Amino acid sequence: MSFVLVLAIAVTLLSTGVAFANFGPHGGYSQDTDACAGCHRAHSSASAVTWADQGGNDHSALLVSSAQTMSQFCYACHGDDAPGASTNVYIGVYDAGPSGRIGQTPGQNNGGVSVQYQTSSSFNATLNGGMFYGTTSMHNMDVGGATDPMWGAGSSAPAGTNLTCTDCHDPHGSSNYRLLKDVVNDNTVGGYDTSGAPTPYVISAEVGYPANGWSKHASGTAEMLAYRPNYTAPEYAYQPDAAGAFRSMSTWCSACHERYDEKNDVTLSQTYNYGNGEQYVSGATSASMGARARHRHPVNISLVAGRGAGRALTAEVVTDAVLPLEADPDRVGGVGTIRGGQWDYTDYLGCLTCHRAHGTSVDMTGWAEASLVSSGGAVVTWYPELRVQPVTGGVNPNNSSALLRADNRGVCERCHNK
Repeated sequence: MSFVLVLAIAVTLLSTGVAFANFGPHGGYSQDTDACAGCHRAHSSASAVTWADQGGNDHSALLVSSAQTMSQFCYACHGDDAPGASTNVYIGVYDAGPSGRIGQTPGQNNGGVSVQYQTSSSFNATLNGGMFYGTTSMHNMDVGGATDPMWGAGSSAPAGTNLTCTDCHDPHGSSNYRLLKDVVNDNTVGGYDTSGAPTPYVISAEVGYPANGWSKHASGTAEMLAYRPNYTAPEYAYQPDAAGAFRSMSTWCSACHERYDEKNDVTLSQTYNYGNGEQYVSGATSASMGARARHRHPVNISLVAGRGAGRALTAEVVTDAVLPLEADPDRVGGVGTIRGGQWDYTDYLGCLTCHRAHGTSVDMTGWAEASLVSSGGAVVTWYPELRVQPVTGGVNPNNSSALLRADNRGVCERCHNK
């Protein structure tokens, strides 16, 4: 991390005068913004990092650093011991930096850095997205060579993808929560209409969050001044479906994991192959289960589906702060009026209820990592077999903890309370 620290110091020195608003130098640009100079030099960039246009042609990103990868450049501010940002995504904590914790006001000291912006975050607490270091699973970053399969991907998404920060986030701002890109894997998941009004897919229930998504330029700057982000307590919000469009965090994730957005047919299943030949133990050899009817837990539904006349489960769903729901804006009067952790049965279940976006360090043991084996014979039956302990590698198809928020299958028990 010494390289990152040196790079961070360089960026800090070169970006003196950059006004750290909600997103630091990200978004809400005025006509005469100084933010561009915090990251780019038009004539003297030393970085080898490039970006690709729609034709697949590479261009220099003109970054003011010697970073060889996009992640290295982002870690200059968002890495461990980096002074440029309080959101340390490398180890997944909210630490010293220009954004204050709960109750801190601009001008106060935050670990040697003057607070520039107020948040609703807790110092030294885990970031909502998790971390990229010391994990049992994560969205791989700049790993090079072989990459993990993109489970649930559709025909237009590759089986394996070498990700970097800007595959998910737009450093220049977007209509969505946390700079999530408006176009991912050639799928539109946010953006702006012809009049410039935002059309986001992902919104938030944080204090001051603009209910209609982030505007550009002067309007966006004004929105940021009222915003109090919470980087350490999830305050996700669900957005009522627009006409003909399902807009939510889960739909945004399915821009890459396309199969997960397909609707169930009358048999409550879909028949498809993950496309990566997932290997299971079959006697002395390995074999693939192949194309099967896959059954998926529903998302974008409220917990009301598990209670009430005619549809009640045997036991009511139990809410737990470990598993954040997406707040229903209609419940208390709109986005910004609902505080994270105060879940209600009208709130919604989405991808981030069970999973973290960046990475997790939870363990998979016992039956949580049981391997599927084949019975052999004329009619092959696949069934789980407990593996020799202790092993914490997770279960097929990706042999990891699958970005889950709790050990083993704690994400199941916390809701279903069996």
